[in-house]
Amino acid sequence: MTNLGKTALALAIMGAFTSSMTYAEELAGKSLSLEEVLVTAEKREESLQETPISILAFSAEKLARFGVTDLGDISGLAPNVEITPFPISRSSLIVFMRGVGNNDSQSTQDPAVGVYLDGIYMARSIGLTSDVADLERIEVLRGPQGTLYGRNTTGGAINLITAKPADEAGLSQTVSRGNRSYWRSLTKIESGKIGNVAAKLSYLRSAHDGWVNNTGPGKNFGEEDKSAGRFALRWDVSDAMSIDYAYDFSEIDGPQHFYQPIAGASPNPAVPANDSRNGSGQWFGGVLPSNTEISGHSLIVSLDTSAGVLKSITAYRELNELTVQDYDAGTPGFRVNGDVDQEQISQELQLVGDYGSDMNYVAGLYYFRETGNELESDTYGGFPLEKRQIISESEAQAIYGQLTWSPTALDHRLDITLGGRYTVDDRSADKSSITFTGGPQSGSESWSHFNPSLTVDYAWTDTLSTYGKVVSAYKSGGFNVRSTEAGFQPPFDEENILSYEVGLKSTWLDRRISFNAAAFHAEYTDMQLQQITNNSTIFLTDVFNVGEAEIDGFEFDLMAVVVEGLTLQASYGYTDADFVEFIDQRPGQPTFGQDVSDRAVMPYAPEQSFTVGLDYETQISIGVLQASVDYSWRDERYGTAFNDDLQGFFLDDNGIVNARLAVTEISVGDASLEVAAWGRNLDSEEYKVHSISLGTYRSAYFGEPKSYGVDITLRF
Repeated sequence: MTNLGKTALALAIMGAFTSSMTYAEELAGKSLSLEEVLVTAEKREESLQETPISILAFSAEKLARFGVTDLGDISGLAPNVEITPFPISRSSLIVFMRGVGNNDSQSTQDPAVGVYLDGIYMARSIGLTSDVADLERIEVLRGPQGTLYGRNTTGGAINLITAKPADEAGLSQTVSRGNRSYWRSLTKIESGKIGNVAAKLSYLRSAHDGWVNNTGPGKNFGEEDKSAGRFALRWDVSDAMSIDYAYDFSEIDGPQHFYQPIAGASPNPAVPANDSRNGSGQWFGGVLPSNTEISGHSLIVSLDTSAGVLKSITAYRELNELTVQDYDAGTPGFRVNGDVDQEQISQELQLVGDYGSDMNYVAGLYYFRETGNELESDTYGGFPLEKRQIISESEAQAIYGQLTWSPTALDHRLDITLGGRYTVDDRSADKSSITFTGGPQSGSESWSHFNPSLTVDYAWTDTLSTYGKVVSAYKSGGFNVRSTEAGFQPPFDEENILSYEVGLKSTWLDRRISFNAAAFHAEYTDMQLQQITNNSTIFLTDVFNVGEAEIDGFEFDLMAVVVEGLTLQASYGYTDADFVEFIDQRPGQPTFGQDVSDRAVMPYAPEQSFTVGLDYETQISIGVLQASVDYSWRDERYGTAFNDDLQGFFLDDNGIVNARLAVTEISVGDASLEVAAWGRNLDSEEYKVHSISLGTYRSAYFGEPKSYGVDITLRF
């Protein structure tokens, strides 16, 4: 889209906003209004409009309307949030918020955006594209969350919240069919409350063909078979005590996506570099499958005491992934085989309560332990370039607290919140590699940090509040999996961020309009970044604490009832992220030891991103008609800091159109029927999902072209 086109669209959004206010004034006195959205971002249930965080919440209904089946589908719906699959594993996600993230997936380096399932931290980005069988809500918390969420939330946090067992028995079945042989089946069974116990079982299966035809042996590229299940049990022991147990699993089978040459000297003369999507291709020797398996148990005990609600969250999770990725379009070229095993246990104690009428608090203790075993072999034309093994272990302990004072003298309109978290991280790793001439290496290191926060929130009216906050967060150091021999020791150090933010939460015209906005300035120090130290060995990268960056930006989220039954949604994000200092630490380079910040760009930090959509709902003779359409846009961005010539990891700007039409609440005897037709990427936009440099040329794989299908749901 041209700058003129983006300006026109922005004006259209502003026009729609103005029109929505006019329409809302005309509709004054009618009961139709926006529904209240409840979130648990601050460990207690409260209205999104009363939570001083830049937060987006997607309900189960919205997730269905947007076609969200896994975390990767959120990309495009949340401005200033970038979610991209990692190249050797499409189940792994690279997540950035406001220009802060980690563009690698390693067992010894943590992400900068924390992902939580029912309050349980998911340490590895592997498997984040797995289906969650029964989501109730997704909360996206933009900006550092160091106090309540802890280490590794320098960019923000994402909460995946599952649906709990219901008091009433029920059964629902959804079946879906679409192009490229897509099918999906989701079964939910509710036992209802039997005595003081209720249970819920959800099971999901889905599959689709790939969108790049494999002309050699094996399945088509991107073909996928998914399964996921969840069993949840709730026991209301007494009026004061409840116990929730859950087990979940997910599995992804199928080959990786097809990387095609897009620039430079293609390794295969029969497949020249092409900046448009190829519809077919092959791997030398045939396509090989990949497999990801994840499972976990959780036990949550809640006890209502005189001091507040005391909660114990105990969890165990494990994953295994086997991947094969080839980057050379039919020639015997660069191939990566990976095998990752990981286990984690965590224990958290939370106390959430009130002291008198003026104060409320959150306090907690946290323990986390993780072990990992990672194998990778890199070959070129069958010749081994690298074969390594990393055995790692990490442990984290933390104590945290947050106290909010809301004085009665000011009618509880002023909230002053002080928070702090102290964290101790221990990490060790043993690495062996065929590139190590001195034999295996091992190391261990500890880091600790205190992260304070201050938030001042004032409600000017019952529907208008503003806030200001200063928040800090840190990400622990670690050891580099893909290191050169010289780059494994010493370990890279922690990184830190200090964020200043002001925000607005508002509703207008009898809850016909909600408008929330935030502006931020962040100071990012000791940044952990990967660097290829030698272009002849691109499969080896070292992680360095390269320097500092400053990030400025803003975002707004608008919802408005335009006319009765018609709702406008619009979100916009702007990010200006720049290096202040970037010390080149590549030995042998002419700029070694120099500040090269003028040549570097912040990865995965598009300047502008937005989404705009319309939802319409009305009663018809057989049920309720629902229609929705949305458009999302991302500016161009880079995947790495250095992007000279063919070393560029560049992704073009792109816009995606999705739509859905459904009829719900159709009576079929004692059951209810829902039929929905949907389409995604309706204009078949060609966009690169990931780009990678391979020395003399670049490869990329493209996103899914137009897809469409039908969902049918029967509920008893």
